[in-house]
Amino acid sequence: MNKLHTKNLMLGCLIALPFIAQNVLAHGYISSPASRSYQCKLGDNVNCGAIQWEPQSVEGPDRYPETGPADGKIASAGVSHFSELDEQSVNRWNKLPMQAGRNTFSWHFTANHATRDWRYFITKENWNPNAPLKRSSFEAQPFCTHQGNNQRPPTDLSHDCDVPSRSGYHVILGVWDVGDTVNSFYQVIDVNFDGDNPTDPTTWQDIGDINPSIDLMPGDQVKTRVFDGTGENPGLQTVLRIDSEDAGRKNQWPFQLATAINNESDYLRAGKQNHDGDIVPAYGQNDIFTTIDSGIERVEVEIVKGDSTEPQLDLSGLKSEYAIESGMASIDFTVSTNANMKVSAFAYAPDGSAAGFVEASVNNTSYNFLLDIKEAKAGAYSLVIKGESKDGKVVQKTQGFLLKDDGDTNPPDGNYDHVYPDNLQSYKDGTRVLARDGKIYRCKPFPYSGWCTIYSENANHYEPGVGAYWQDAWVLAD
Repeated sequence: MNKLHTKNLMLGCLIALPFIAQNVLAHGYISSPASRSYQCKLGDNVNCGAIQWEPQSVEGPDRYPETGPADGKIASAGVSHFSELDEQSVNRWNKLPMQAGRNTFSWHFTANHATRDWRYFITKENWNPNAPLKRSSFEAQPFCTHQGNNQRPPTDLSHDCDVPSRSGYHVILGVWDVGDTVNSFYQVIDVNFDGDNPTDPTTWQDIGDINPSIDLMPGDQVKTRVFDGTGENPGLQTVLRIDSEDAGRKNQWPFQLATAINNESDYLRAGKQNHDGDIVPAYGQNDIFTTIDSGIERVEVEIVKGDSTEPQLDLSGLKSEYAIESGMASIDFTVSTNANMKVSAFAYAPDGSAAGFVEASVNNTSYNFLLDIKEAKAGAYSLVIKGESKDGKVVQKTQGFLLKDDGDTNPPDGNYDHVYPDNLQSYKDGTRVLARDGKIYRCKPFPYSGWCTIYSENANHYEPGVGAYWQDAWVLAD
């Protein structure tokens, strides 16, 4: 590249920088009535993804509806990492009360910018709230327009608009068209109109939420905590016990809890508004309402993890010794669990190196494992069994075993008191035993000598030369 070309390229970059910077800096959202993205930041909408951190960044191509985001991507402006905003159903999003006529729409700009205009669109009277938002969902013409005159707005700006008459759930689309870029900012607002609004202060008031935060496990519980002017009122509590994995799914148990509240309480209702204005349970997020004369001030939802289903794992069938054949040994054993667990089995050689691995899912049953050790050498090995339940709890078992060559059958001559584990309870400080690895070991002095007498086929942790902790009890005899 010659110097003239380089100079011209650098000059072009410098000229373009102000425009690039301005485009990056333009950001804003509708703060009142709080838009879908802003309610994600506030926590009134849940499972929103990345938009909860930057509700001001819903930016896409300008001049909707002629161009702009594609149908089905209007709420996210086509930004892939904000795609959660495009989810659409009658119960997916928190709705705010609205009446037809004069309403105020307020914007907050985190980086204000020269503006062409602001325009507001509303869904048609017969729109489908369970279908993705399309151009055909909205009226073709904005019901309100405010010119920007290519000026920078203040940080906070409000517009007065006459909202058309509607009934029930509708979506309002606000579009901020930046004046000196090719982009606009898109904000959708979920609203309920007039008498069909369950949060009408003359009948019901919203005092809590059931949020589908996590999956629950059998044995878990979900409880309401109801508070009035004197504190918590346990007599109004509703308790839901989870009895299956399906019932514990995060979009399922809120429906069941809302149903239980509605069945048990005369003062509370939980759910979403349907087309008839009734409050009915929903799959996913639910609102909790009370009558204005109930004296109830708020309702909290508490998740209590069950203690009765602590995962358990048992290891059985592991032999004390296995023969090496053609340089390989096959280790067989059985693992039993009381829950659905991923069970991993690790074999470790005498020097601590990994010697073999196998895993399987074991769901409240017994499973026969076969673990192959390749390039096997004679000596004391350890088997470590790890079980992990679906809620992340881990259980571990460790047991030792011996690998022997075909020729390791004749015990060596030597001075020993017993062949281990014969006469086990007589072992004490200095007792010498012939172990299964063909070596002689001496029991360590008090206070370690007590461990020399601990042994069973399923718990051989202190077996000399073989158990995982044999060195705590024994030393190799001279």
